[in-house]
Amino acid sequence: MNRPDLAADTDLCVKCGLCLPHCPTYLQTQDENESPRGRLSLIQGWARGALAATPELVRHVDNCLLCRACEAACPAYVPYGGIVDRFRGEVGELGKSSAAKLKTAALRKLLVGGGVRHRAESLMAGALGGAVLRGGGFLLEAAGLGEVAAGLPASAGATDWSGVHPASGPAETGRADLFLGCTANLLDAETVSATLRLLNRLGVRVRVPEAQACCGALHGHGGDARTAAALMERNLAAFDGEDAIVGFASGCGAMLRDYRERAATEAAARFAGRVRDIGEFLAGLPWPDDLALLPLEAKAVVHAPCTLKNVLKADRHAAVLLRRIPGLEVVPLPAQVRCCGAAGSYSLEHPEMAGALRDEVLDRVAAERPAFLATSNPGCAMHLRAGLKRRGLGGVEVLHPVALLARCLPG
Repeated sequence: MNRPDLAADTDLCVKCGLCLPHCPTYLQTQDENESPRGRLSLIQGWARGALAATPELVRHVDNCLLCRACEAACPAYVPYGGIVDRFRGEVGELGKSSAAKLKTAALRKLLVGGGVRHRAESLMAGALGGAVLRGGGFLLEAAGLGEVAAGLPASAGATDWSGVHPASGPAETGRADLFLGCTANLLDAETVSATLRLLNRLGVRVRVPEAQACCGALHGHGGDARTAAALMERNLAAFDGEDAIVGFASGCGAMLRDYRERAATEAAARFAGRVRDIGEFLAGLPWPDDLALLPLEAKAVVHAPCTLKNVLKADRHAAVLLRRIPGLEVVPLPAQVRCCGAAGSYSLEHPEMAGALRDEVLDRVAAERPAFLATSNPGCAMHLRAGLKRRGLGGVEVLHPVALLARCLPG
């Protein structure tokens, strides 16, 4: 294989090693092949035709979480995430075990199969009972998705939010388009309702385009570049206009922001420039003087997903917003806390590494003994919720910061 374009991008890495202290897999293994510069060297060798895409080589790249902490630390601004995605798109699922392929296929079918939004209740019942998911034809347990079942929230409702949600109050102060992603009903029903309620209360008219699709992150990061591109085109068409595109799932927001590089068109650049995380968007709105949140005497630990920190650069807003709640003690996890190990489908394909990384996060959470764990990504929420249950800490409620804010709205 000779891919001079990909080789040229890997040449941007000067092998300085400043990424090493930020890479979760390298810190766990101390294996240079499991570091960003090590993986870039492997991809570089393949792109120049010096190395074959053997299962062993591909596995080292596949073991990457794509947390992109290395990008945030890189002085040369190497587009690491894009390089890894392009490599995975070339080699496909080479090196993956049959079990890993089955789990990923089942998860994609569960989340992005046709009509998922309107089948949420039956999907939930099937997940919690390990029964057949009729829309996808998979058994959760047979597919190795027991961890998914353990991480699901307590309830879900099949709701269609499509259309325009007018601002409440005497005047409209702004407009926004809301991106739902593919987990809205299954994992995020309360978050969607909370987002709409908060934005409307702050004077924002919200449009939810019916034609929107999955962001494509699971496909794009998993080597299915064709499907990811098709989903991207659907979203570029669905979100016509100039209003901000607000998302509440940081993984989706990061993928939407990356459309700029994936499509390299003026339309994609304009689209990416409109993408905002809900925390960032809410923090930028004027809050009415008469909007006093109800008090809540409790402690909330705030977890910042990697995509929120390293791609969207919007991790500071959740804690600031939650501090608006009188009586709530807000404790952000320390900056040195690394990836929780969820990383899309990573926790299903690499359960040992994902579990080890999750333990590091949950050790910090357990020490704080909070009532709430607030995180801005549904995949992280599901992974952390399952881990808390395993530890006997199911009483710690895992939810989106916006959901906790909305619970304290008067009325």
